[in-house]
Amino acid sequence: MAAGHSVHKCACKQMRMTARAVTQFYDRHFLPAGLPAAQFGLLVDISAHPQISIGELAELALMDQTTVTRNVETLRKKGYVQVKPDEADSRKKSVSLSAGGQTKLDEAMPLWEEAQAAVEREIGIERLKDFFEVLSKLQRIV
Repeated sequence: MAAGHSVHKCACKQMRMTARAVTQFYDRHFLPAGLPAAQFGLLVDISAHPQISIGELAELALMDQTTVTRNVETLRKKGYVQVKPDEADSRKKSVSLSAGGQTKLDEAMPLWEEAQAAVEREIGIERLKDFFEVLSKLQRIV
């Protein structure tokens, strides 16, 4: 390795480690609802965008379409979402929240609020807001 380079300062490595730790933290909070953090995030996005296509959901979640398709299928099997051919383009699939999905989201929301409040207490709302701005900037430039 060239002198002066420190992998420990690598933004990618640090972000991946942090993402895993944060995901594990939220996963522990969601245990009573039996809903991993990734599935919670997708349910929130689907709830906010009724009849969203898989491609649009992937773009919104910054995930590849294959991963979203796999996760949506898991949510469909659990009865949390409905997947139908898109009304405007039958080649696309449209995803919407089912009644069971809304119930699960309602069950999980207080658990998310508890986890989020813990993060806000530890970091501080202003520092967290600044952190989100940095994350948004990173998402735009990479």
